[in-house]
Amino acid sequence: MDQEQRKLAEELFFSGPRTTSFAKLLYFGSFDAARVFPYPEPPAAESSRIHELLERLDGFLESEVDPDWIDRNAAIPDHVIKGLGKLGMMGLTIPTENGGLGMSQYAYCRAMEHVAGRCGSTALMINAHQSIGLKALVLYGTEEQKARWLPPLARGEMLAAFSLTEPNAGSDVASIETEAAYDASRQVYTITGRKQWTTNGSIAGVLTVMAKTLVDTPEGPAKKVTAFVVTPDMPGFRVLAAGLEKVGMRGTKTANLGFDGLEVPAKNILGPPGQGLRVCLTVLDYGRVTFGATCTGAAKFLLQRAIEQARDRHQFGRPLASFGLVKQKIANMAALVYAMDAATYLTAGMIDTSSEDFMLEAAILKVFTSDALWSVVYDTMQIFGGRSFFADRPYERMMRDARLNMIGEGSNEVMRAFIAGVGMRDLGVQLEQVLHASRRPLANASLLWQFGRQNLGRVRTPVVPVRSSELRREARMLAVRVRRFGVSILRVLAKHQEEIVERQMLLDRIASSAIALYTATAVVSKLDRDLSRPEADSETLKKDLLAGRLYCRQAFAMIDRSLAGLFHNDDDYVELVSDQLSGVA
Repeated sequence: MDQEQRKLAEELFFSGPRTTSFAKLLYFGSFDAARVFPYPEPPAAESSRIHELLERLDGFLESEVDPDWIDRNAAIPDHVIKGLGKLGMMGLTIPTENGGLGMSQYAYCRAMEHVAGRCGSTALMINAHQSIGLKALVLYGTEEQKARWLPPLARGEMLAAFSLTEPNAGSDVASIETEAAYDASRQVYTITGRKQWTTNGSIAGVLTVMAKTLVDTPEGPAKKVTAFVVTPDMPGFRVLAAGLEKVGMRGTKTANLGFDGLEVPAKNILGPPGQGLRVCLTVLDYGRVTFGATCTGAAKFLLQRAIEQARDRHQFGRPLASFGLVKQKIANMAALVYAMDAATYLTAGMIDTSSEDFMLEAAILKVFTSDALWSVVYDTMQIFGGRSFFADRPYERMMRDARLNMIGEGSNEVMRAFIAGVGMRDLGVQLEQVLHASRRPLANASLLWQFGRQNLGRVRTPVVPVRSSELRREARMLAVRVRRFGVSILRVLAKHQEEIVERQMLLDRIASSAIALYTATAVVSKLDRDLSRPEADSETLKKDLLAGRLYCRQAFAMIDRSLAGLFHNDDDYVELVSDQLSGVA
C-alpha cells in the first residue's frame, strides 16, 4: 500500500470521534459495565406514546400496505406514503419544533421493526428518508435550513434522499469524484458529477449530496468531501435512471443522478466545508442502527412462521419439529432473533442517552443483524421446503429483500475491516509510540510506565455485574473472553504493527470476536433486566432465557475459534490459491 492509498484508508476508516465507546474499550480488554448495565428502556411517559403509535401503525400496515402488490408493481402507492406521514412515521425523530414527533431512537426502531415485519420496501423507503436522507439536516443544519425543509419532510409531503455512491466510489467514500467549485463573487457552488443507486433519488424533494470542494488545510489547499442540500428544481439536476430494476426491495425507487453544472447556494452547505466525510459517517451510523431494527422485524416474522410450519407440517407420520435437524434450525433462529433484538435496543439506548460515539456499535449491529437475517431466511425456507420457492408465499420476496442488507450502507466485508480497524486504532497509536519509546527507555520512562499502568487490566478478568444468579455462568464466561480478546489484540498488533491493515483475514476474525462480544453483552444485559422484573411472563421469560443462553454459548465458541485463528491459520495458503487463479497478487 503506497502513502496516498494509506492516507485515504486512514481518512475513511479512522475518521470519527476519538472517544472510547463501550465497544472500543473491549479492544483494551476493558468492560465498562456502566454503559451497558442496566439494560436501557424508555421512560414511562414515552412507553405510553410508543404503545399508542404502534397500535395505530399496525392497523395501518394491515389495511393499507400490501407487500406483494408493492413488490410486483415495483412501487409504493402515494396513499401509503401520505398515510405514514399522517401517522408521524416520516418525522418520528424530527424535533417537535421542526414539525416532527420528537421521539427517541428506541421508539423509531420499534416502529421500523413493525414496518419491516410487514414490508421490506416500505421500511427501506422510510429508512432512506429519515435515518440518512434528512438526518444531516437535523444534526448539522442551520436554523434557517431546518425551518425551511424539515416541516414538509416530517409531514411526508416530500421525501428525502442521501446521495453518496458513484460509479467509481462505493464503500471507499474518500474517493468520490463529484466536485463542487466555489464562485466567491456569487456565493454559489457548481457541482459536476454522477451518483448512482440513490434510494428515493427520483422522487425526493430534498437530497443530501456529497461532493469534493477545495478547502484550506494545515498542509495547504486540498480537496475534501463537503455535504450539500440539493433540491431537484435546481438547474443542472438530472435523473438519469428513475427506477432501476432490482433483485429485491423492488418497491423503492432507486435512481442514477447527474449533476451538470448544478448551482447550489453556499448557504446550502451542511456542517463546515470539507467536513462532509464526518457528516456522512455520522449519518450512516443512524442508518445502520435502523438496519438493525428492520432486520430484527423481518426475522421475528420469519421465526414465528417457521415454528408454526415445523409444528403443523407432518412428514413420515410425525411433525417436522420432532426431527433433530429441524430442532437445530428452530433453536438457532430463536437464539439469533433474541440477540438481534437485544443488540438493537442496547444500541438505540446508547443514542438516546446522548452517547457521542456509537460508530463501532452501529457497524457491529448492521453486520450482525443483516448476516443473522440471511441465516434466518435460509432456515425458514428450508423448513417450508418447496412451498417457500413460490410467489404465493412471502418467503422468496423476503429472501430477495434480505440480500440488500449485507450490501447497503457498506458491504459487510468492508464493514468487518472497519470494525477491526476502528477498534484497534487508539491502541495501535499507543503501541506505536511505546515501540518507538522503547528504543530509549530511560528518556521515555514516563510514557512506558503510563502505557503499562493503563494496560494492566489486560492481565485481570473484568467483572460483568449481573444481578440474577441464573446468569453468573454466562457473566463469568463473557468476562474471561473480554480479557482474552484484549490480550490477543495487543499480541496481534505487536506482531504485525501497521501492516495489520493488509491482513484482512485477521481483521475478519477480530471483527467476528468483537461482534460476538458486543452481542453477547447485549443478551446478558437484557436477560438480567428481564429476570429482575416480578411481573414478567414466566413462560415467555423461560423461552427467552433458553434462547439467550444458547446464543451466548454460540458467541463464546465463535470468539474462541476466531482468536485461535489469529495465530494459527492457513491464510497464506488461501491467498496463494487465489493469486494463482486470479493472477493478481
